Amino acid sequence: MSALTILGNATIERLLLNLSKEEVIQFQKEIEDCLIDYSSKGERQYQPQPGIVNRSNNQKVLFRPFTSPNAVGIKIIVHPALNRAHADVPSRQTCPSIPESGNQQLPLNGVLILCDDQGIPTGLLNAKEITSYRTSLNALIPYVLRRKTSSIIVFGAGMQALWHIRLALALRGTETALITIVNRSEPRAQKLIQTLREDNDSRWNSTCEFGFLNSSSLEDSRRLQRQLSTADVIFCTLPSQQPLFSLASLKLEGRKEQYPLITAVGSWQANMIEVDPEILRYAANAEGICVDGKTPQTILVDDVDNALVHSGEIVQSGLGRMQMGEIGEILLQKRNGSMTKDMAAWLAQGLVVYKSIGVSVTDLAAGNAILALAKKMEVGTVVSQF
Repeated sequence: MSALTILGNATIERLLLNLSKEEVIQFQKEIEDCLIDYSSKGERQYQPQPGIVNRSNNQKVLFRPFTSPNAVGIKIIVHPALNRAHADVPSRQTCPSIPESGNQQLPLNGVLILCDDQGIPTGLLNAKEITSYRTSLNALIPYVLRRKTSSIIVFGAGMQALWHIRLALALRGTETALITIVNRSEPRAQKLIQTLREDNDSRWNSTCEFGFLNSSSLEDSRRLQRQLSTADVIFCTLPSQQPLFSLASLKLEGRKEQYPLITAVGSWQANMIEVDPEILRYAANAEGICVDGKTPQTILVDDVDNALVHSGEIVQSGLGRMQMGEIGEILLQKRNGSMTKDMAAWLAQGLVVYKSIGVSVTDLAAGNAILALAKKMEVGTVVSQF
């Protein structure tokens, strides 16, 4: 009978935060392997569809089951009801383009349950840190392929933003000059910046500067427009219901062949949207890539089928399947050496939009990798003969 390992959130955070750059790269490779298997090696057919329950109080519950030849499991995530009692409510009249509501969004919580191929439980893990880490590591797959990552803008100041920045520093901190956090709550953003400075000083020693722009301030909104016009990377991590920035703010015509990478992970239902559909339509009509040698596909996603249903950006843009390419297909071409020079150049410096809805089996890979780390470091609570 297998032993069951129980891991709390604090233990998981320590394990992940103390990974070396080489270990982060290896962890990302395991996520990439899952995406390749899902897109190109038949694993898609063995993955059940996720379930979502929306309650009238705005609570959302996500159920993500997953399977592999060697393990099965499920992740349950609760997107809590909005808490107005403790909200800091600024006036949106000062910055109507920023979609954050007056309600305070509480942190996401949940659990990851893992079993072996015989159905014997092997892991019970707090999903909070795993979800943020796995999602961020997935979002940063095209980031590591970029030629330039000096200027980064991050929309949001929550767990996703924290892990996006931590991983960006761990992977390419020496190449980063400025990271700007855009959020309506200055105390929350400054707390995030303080955490990042402490993490950076004790681990990565990047010389980058951290900045904050208040999305409720007209003056900061003007500064944001200027920074968007030169940003190398834009990370979107908010469960927004309106676009966070416009196509015009990117000033693509004056970019001189160095366009931004835009990744979006915060919106995961059809009524949520972070990236302006006009940006997606622009990218889809620009000179793109050919994943299968014939069909131009210019919007990267991790799962085309789910993106067509659950990504507000994709739904509202009116784009179809033939205008998207799965990241797993791209990774396979990179691995087997069939990637063209044009595609490599586009991934390095073109206008790349990566919309990640999430592929459930990557939770399985992340969970098992963390269980292996816990065993190596001899942490967690082990229940024998469970």
